[in-house]
Amino acid sequence: MDAKKTVLNTALATAIASAVVAPAQADVIDFSFEGLFTIVNAAGDPTQNTSYPYYGDTTWGYGKRTQISGTMSFDTVTGAGTGTIAPFEFFASGPTWWEWINYQMVGDGTGGPGSLIIGNLLFDWNGANLFAIEIVLDAAGLFGCMGGGMMVGDTCSGTGALGGTEGMKGGLPMGPLPVATSTLDTDGVSITGDDGVGGSAMDNGPFSGFNTNFDMTSVTMTGYTPSAVPVPAAIWLFGSGLIGLVGFARRKKV
Repeated sequence: MDAKKTVLNTALATAIASAVVAPAQADVIDFSFEGLFTIVNAAGDPTQNTSYPYYGDTTWGYGKRTQISGTMSFDTVTGAGTGTIAPFEFFASGPTWWEWINYQMVGDGTGGPGSLIIGNLLFDWNGANLFAIEIVLDAAGLFGCMGGGMMVGDTCSGTGALGGTEGMKGGLPMGPLPVATSTLDTDGVSITGDDGVGGSAMDNGPFSGFNTNFDMTSVTMTGYTPSAVPVPAAIWLFGSGLIGLVGFARRKKV
């Protein structure tokens, strides 16, 4: 889908990689995931999703966390990816529809602290509101599973980082997650640091100032498509180099 002018593009500003002699294959890896959506205010307080059936879910605090599912697909050379999230009812006012989801993986792909995914998402709430979201996801658990020989059909869960809302007011711990929304924020230049609240705040619409979190509690590899065409070998993932700074365009009002 066309990236509209009002929606942010993620760019990889600097890539510092070790030289690799052999050409790399531009493989594509597909995943499905199960997870939790959590929205909190600027103070870190959870906001209940009052839609059925989430409002009646005793496991996750009667809507303080919303169960979600979706897919991801990544190119192993560029680190660029796309995704989907299945529509879900939102605050008793209609469903969310995901216009597009773009990812950019950064880090060395070994499961270390640099294993990050930058997510840009645009969703439509009840056909009346568009929201642009930026989040920094910690994928140490997933990258660790992949480095351990994860194959098609395998599921990664119970490992990785704690989500940025793990210690939020109201509790409901999720435990280690293969892909967790971090507490890192984004601005006009780079990843700026940890403010203690998961996600980056939205700046438009009825949820201005609220932070959205998309935590993946389990990720299953559903497909692997090897490329027949070798590409230049400065790779972001499964290589020996470290990919460094990530540049962002600050989210605009929609």
